[in-house]
Amino acid sequence: MTLAACTGKAPEQGALIEGQATGLNPADKIVAILFHLEGSSGEGLQTDTLRDGHFSFRLDSLSGGTRYQISLLRFEGNRLVNVVNDGPDIYLKPGAFVRIKGEGRHFRNARISSPVKDQQLQQRFIRKMSLEDWKAVQDVSAHRDEIVRKGYDEGISLEQRDSLRKLAKEEQDEMDRINDRLSQQRLQLLETEEIGQYALEQMNLEARLASFKRRDNRETLLHLYNRLSDEQKASPEGMEILNYINPVSTLSIGDNLPSYEYVDKNGKTVRLDDFRGRWILLDFWSRGCGPCIKAVPELGAVSKENQDKLSVVSISLDRESSWKEASANHGIFWNDWNDPKGYAGSVRIFGTRGIPTFVLITPDGTIQEIIVGYGEGGLRNAVQRALNPVS
Repeated sequence: MTLAACTGKAPEQGALIEGQATGLNPADKIVAILFHLEGSSGEGLQTDTLRDGHFSFRLDSLSGGTRYQISLLRFEGNRLVNVVNDGPDIYLKPGAFVRIKGEGRHFRNARISSPVKDQQLQQRFIRKMSLEDWKAVQDVSAHRDEIVRKGYDEGISLEQRDSLRKLAKEEQDEMDRINDRLSQQRLQLLETEEIGQYALEQMNLEARLASFKRRDNRETLLHLYNRLSDEQKASPEGMEILNYINPVSTLSIGDNLPSYEYVDKNGKTVRLDDFRGRWILLDFWSRGCGPCIKAVPELGAVSKENQDKLSVVSISLDRESSWKEASANHGIFWNDWNDPKGYAGSVRIFGTRGIPTFVLITPDGTIQEIIVGYGEGGLRNAVQRALNPVS
């Protein structure tokens, strides 16, 4: 990431962004980060430290795509203290000059002046939702994060840690209640508003939540899906929506893994059936998932240590370009595949709601263990238990 510097005019093939976040403590060091978003993953492109609440970014080209996001982070020196706000989605086109102004703690609702139609539709969409609910969910999220950070303090007692966990759970429940209200507002607006990129992504979000049975909106979503144009249905978001709407049967430990098609780096269709007779460790990951990236060294070590009996297969849920770039950056040398259906694809059959998800499969194709999340040494221990059982 590099420090942005603006000259007052957007480059013909790029874009210029000028912003202001109000209501922040002037004594705090607040850094704005511009992310490029692709699907569910993001890549940090530029940073700028706020000066009197102001920041700016200049992109000389938009070769990476047109969807971005600005997040505000608070630092003490070089140490990240907390995320102030994840911020709004920004839509760009070549030559665009975008102005952003919003309250720092509620920056997701910032006012955005832009010549880009998708940005105008995004602004119209969120202005028709409850500002009170939007602000409330950001406040509760910030308070929950503060409670979680306190829980990491090694100096507190077990009783205090347990109390903080309960408080964090209460805040999460409140977030869920507010998000349920916002969800209903989104669905109502999707019935009447013009479907731009932002609305399409919001429909994708609702479909994903429905697939995890977080909200039972499948019939409504199918009706909304039928409103989409043929071009929108053929987009990555449109295809994901349809896959999310279609229910899947989840599998458990002891079930036999069905055949499923993936794609390797050469564009060839590949299946796990090719490894029948060997143990398999599946790794579902994304470039934007911190714990996924932390697991990479251990996955490499496990692959080398057990190459005679075990095949490690990492399955990216990102879009193709993001997957290949991240794989190269992190040195993935073992089986490196992609699920073209992303989060709407095969990872859903294991019933997990997050990544990384690891699945250990026996040589005859039976699911031995499902591990959600990463802790150092956990994968090596799981593999050793499986390959060297205690009689």
